[in-house]
Amino acid sequence: MPIRLDDLYHHFCNKQGFTDRMLSVEENSKNFIDGLSEADGKAVLRIIDELEMICNYQSKASFIQGFGLGMELTTELQNYKGHSLEKQLNDCGQFFMPKGEIDVEKEN
Repeated sequence: MPIRLDDLYHHFCNKQGFTDRMLSVEENSKNFIDGLSEADGKAVLRIIDELEMICNYQSKASFIQGFGLGMELTTELQNYKGHSLEKQLNDCGQFFMPKGEIDVEKEN
């Protein structure tokens, strides 16, 4: 299941267009690292990489949590007030509207 959720995440999750900000971060970090020793520069790059990984993991975790919530809502709506959504759809072809209510609307 985790592989399928990863596939869904990569298929449906659109990366936001922060190109200007990303370029600014890259430029500023490069300027900052150029003034550091080699060891300090590597440490800063590792910190930047770790922060980026945290953001990616958090984004994926949020997607999975939202997907789970969507599945719970779908399950709950299918059995709302003891009525099966599939039965209602087969009876009248409308979402969440019993056949009797459609007939009353047609009369008015």
